[in-house]
Amino acid sequence: MQAINALKERLHEPILWFPFPALIAFGLVIILRGHLLTGLNPRLGARVDVVQYKAPLLQDGGIWLGVYQEADQVVVVTSDRQRFKWSLTSQDMRELKPLVRYLESRVRKEAYSTAIKMESNLTRTTAVLAVDQKLKFNHLRPVIYALAEARISKYGFETRMITH
Repeated sequence: MQAINALKERLHEPILWFPFPALIAFGLVIILRGHLLTGLNPRLGARVDVVQYKAPLLQDGGIWLGVYQEADQVVVVTSDRQRFKWSLTSQDMRELKPLVRYLESRVRKEAYSTAIKMESNLTRTTAVLAVDQKLKFNHLRPVIYALAEARISKYGFETRMITH
């Protein structure tokens, strides 16, 4: 009888720790999901509003660059979250040197990757520019200059797909 009373007493006592393992697991899933979402989509950090236009889908990757205006500066965001910025009114091409060095290293890395795979793929060294609609061509001209300095002769503009 004493064993039954002890069991009843134990069952009536509230167990307050049981939700904590579930909460810890739920928190870890939320943290992991946040890291995956920002790592998978390079467009999450760029505030680029691209033009809607029906265009063919580019199958293989490329060198993605998001170009937009932030206050009085032109900002270029890359797919690996690097940011380059310069003044809207800047005429000094020395401000583009970090962007040119980055583009040259990306082209070098893609060329090395293609040589190792022993295949030729021109779209891997194609620059994909996601340009904000608010920018004018004068603001985009330094980016095109940086592409030319990095010997990237093929580039295209990202558009938002029109679906019916």
